[in-house]
Amino acid sequence: MNNLTLTIGTLKGGHPTAFRGLVEALSLVALLILATTLNCFAQAKVETPVRDIDPKEAPRLGTELAARLISQVPARNVTNTGTLRMEGATGLVRSVPVHFSVAALGSNWIAVYETNPTDGVSKHAKVVITHTSGQPNTYELTEDSPKDGAAPRKLSGADTMIPFAGSDFWIADLGLEFLHWPQQKLIRKQMRRSQSCDMLESTNPNPKPGAYRRVVSWIDIDTGGIVHADAYDANDRLLKQFDPSEITKVKGEWQLEEMEIRNRQAGTKTLIKFKLGE
Repeated sequence: MNNLTLTIGTLKGGHPTAFRGLVEALSLVALLILATTLNCFAQAKVETPVRDIDPKEAPRLGTELAARLISQVPARNVTNTGTLRMEGATGLVRSVPVHFSVAALGSNWIAVYETNPTDGVSKHAKVVITHTSGQPNTYELTEDSPKDGAAPRKLSGADTMIPFAGSDFWIADLGLEFLHWPQQKLIRKQMRRSQSCDMLESTNPNPKPGAYRRVVSWIDIDTGGIVHADAYDANDRLLKQFDPSEITKVKGEWQLEEMEIRNRQAGTKTLIKFKLGE
């Protein structure tokens, strides 16, 4: 099982960072969860000149890159806790405790995201994502009130493009579903947030209204970490942007404290604030 060095780039505070983590890198959230428990070290970077990719080679190279990312498996089990902080367009803020876990099961691995509402009103939400080499992801979503139980429902394809616990993170985001789309193109080599990146364009062949049509992600060439991602709607308008956003030094180690996803059309934002030191 391979390890992955997850490079996040220069975040708030101007710290060049690289997180040496495991390969829980197949979800926008799982990409970064492990950084809260793992060492951070400064790493000299050799800048890659901006270079467009030959259009004839772009599909093959993009498909190979996506396949390489989704073929990775975690080397060990990990758990973490944090808070989903949802900011509305009017400034209304709602925070919900959330628990994350990743379990390695040999040929496949499972990521679980579960909210733990404390207000007695908000619904409990839990999604279980199973990643299996060479097969599509499977999703099981459970949403119920504090008093009523509910059976999990299976989701696939466009059905996964729904909010998790009312946040700006969709179920599809949590599974990096865009890497499973059949149309992948490596567009260019480009610097992003002080990192040399592969610019990957993933296109949804059958976008439904409200769903993603394509996702453009900047992936660190040395590590496979996602530095930034833009998601476009069915009309090819910018819908969402994802970024890691805050790091803090804890007991001599740099740890990821916060990451965010913004809905540019709705004017909303969701932050995941991690409990440091776990």
